[in-house]
Amino acid sequence: MTASLNNTTLATLPAEVKKPDYDRVERSRGIVHIGPGAFHRAHQAVYTDMAMAYGGNWLITGVSMRSATLKQKLAGQDNLYSLVVLDNEPYVQVIGAFDSVLVLNEDREAIMAALTDANTHIISLTITEKGYCLASNGELDTSHADIMHDLSNPDEPVSAVGLIVSALKHRFEQQQADITVISCDNLADNGKKLAKAVLQFAEKIQPELAQWIEKNIAFPCTMVDSITPATDEALISLAADKLGVEDAWPIQREGFTQWVVEDKFSGPRPAWEKVGVTFTDDVAAFENAKLRILNGTHSTLAYTGILLGKETVYEAISDTALEAFIRRLLSDEIIPSINAEGVMDLPAYAEDILNRYKNRHIRHLLAQIAWDGSQKLPFRVLNTVRDNLKLGQQAKLLCVPIAAWILFIAKRASDQEELVDPLAETLIGLANQHQGDLAALGAAVLNLPQVFAELTANTWFKDTVLEYVKVLSSINGSNAADVLGAL
Repeated sequence: MTASLNNTTLATLPAEVKKPDYDRVERSRGIVHIGPGAFHRAHQAVYTDMAMAYGGNWLITGVSMRSATLKQKLAGQDNLYSLVVLDNEPYVQVIGAFDSVLVLNEDREAIMAALTDANTHIISLTITEKGYCLASNGELDTSHADIMHDLSNPDEPVSAVGLIVSALKHRFEQQQADITVISCDNLADNGKKLAKAVLQFAEKIQPELAQWIEKNIAFPCTMVDSITPATDEALISLAADKLGVEDAWPIQREGFTQWVVEDKFSGPRPAWEKVGVTFTDDVAAFENAKLRILNGTHSTLAYTGILLGKETVYEAISDTALEAFIRRLLSDEIIPSINAEGVMDLPAYAEDILNRYKNRHIRHLLAQIAWDGSQKLPFRVLNTVRDNLKLGQQAKLLCVPIAAWILFIAKRASDQEELVDPLAETLIGLANQHQGDLAALGAAVLNLPQVFAELTANTWFKDTVLEYVKVLSSINGSNAADVLGAL
C-alpha cells in the first residue's frame, strides 16, 4: 500500500518537489478563509504559504459552508496537499498553509471560535458572486432565503454574510478591530460589494454594530487571476508519480498567477508583497486591464477561433493569422482605451497574456469561453468600443468579435445545438426567424437594447459589424490570413 502525503512523509519527498520553507509546528492560525475551493488552494493559500517563510503566524483555517469532502480528504494527510503547476517547465509544490478545514453544519462552535480568536487578523472569502446574496441593484437581497434565515437567527447563520457579521458582532463587544475582511472572488469592486452587504445586514440587527464596522473594519478590493482546471484522476495519478506518495486531493493551475490587493488594512497581514502580491491604491486599473486585455481577447479568440474550427485557446493562438489579428486589436484599440499610467505596464501585461494563451498544457475550451455572450460582451468588448468612440479613436477591429458572435449564434441554431446564454431563447428565435439571411439576423441582434444599449442607435457601429458579418462568413482555414489581415 502506497504511503500518503503527511507530516511524516514530507521529508521523504523527492528533492525537486518544493516544500514549505518554514516549520509548520511552530506556526498558528492567523487567517480564516470561507470557501476553500480549488482556486483558493491554488492561489491565495500558495501566496500565504510562501509568505510564512518571512515569519508570522498565518496558518489558514478553511471554512466550508456545505461540503465536507475537502475536510475528509485532507484530514488523513495533516492538511497538506500538492499543487501541480502546468507549464513548459512544470513543477510540484506541497502547500502547508492549512491547519484545518471545518464545515459549518458540523463545526459551528469551532468556526466561531476561529473567527473571533484575537490572533485571527484576516477573514478571506472565495464563495462566487452568488454567495454575497446581492440583488440585481447591488444591494443586500433581504428576500434571499439564507439572508431571511440569518436575520431571524443571527447566532446561527447559514450565509457567509451572516457568518461574518456574527463574528464581527463578537469582536465589537470585545473591541477587537484589528481584523481585515478580504474578498478574493472574481468580481469587480468585490471589497466594496462585500462591505455593503455586511453593513446592510449589520444595520438590520444592530445599528451601533454597523457604525463600528464602517469606522473600524477594512474591506480591501482585490483582483485575482490564474486558470485552475478541475482535479481529475489523471492529476491524482500524476501527483502520486511526482511525489512518490498519494495525495487524496491535489490541485493544478497554470504557471501564471496574479493577486492585486488594495493597500487598505485594519490589522496586520502576511508578507505577501515579498512573494509576488501587488499592493496598490488603484485596483480598478488592474481590473479594467484584465477585463479588456484578457477577457476581451479571450472572447475574440473564442468566436473567431470557432469560425476557424479551433477547439482550444492554445489551438486558436497557434494560428499565426489569428495571433496577428489579436496583436493588432490589442495595440490599436484595446490598450489605448485603458488609463493605467503610472500604475502598470500595459504592453508587458498584454504580452504576458499572449504567452499564457500559448501554454499547451492548459486545455481551455473556446466553447466554454463563448458561453453567455450577451452577458459578457458588454463588459469585455462594448465598453472598450464606447471609450474609443469617446476619444475619437477607431474601434473597427472591436466590431469583429461582435460579428463573430452573431455568426456563432447562427451556427448554433442551424446545427440545433444548445446556446448557453441568458438570452438563448431570444437569440435562437431570431436566428430561426432569419435563417439563411445573416444580414437580417445581425441587424436584429444589434437592435437588442439589453445587450447594446445606446449603441443600437449608432449607425457606424452597426454598419461596421454587419460588414464584418459578411466578411467573416467566408472565412476558413485556408483564407484566414487574407481575411483577418484585410480587416
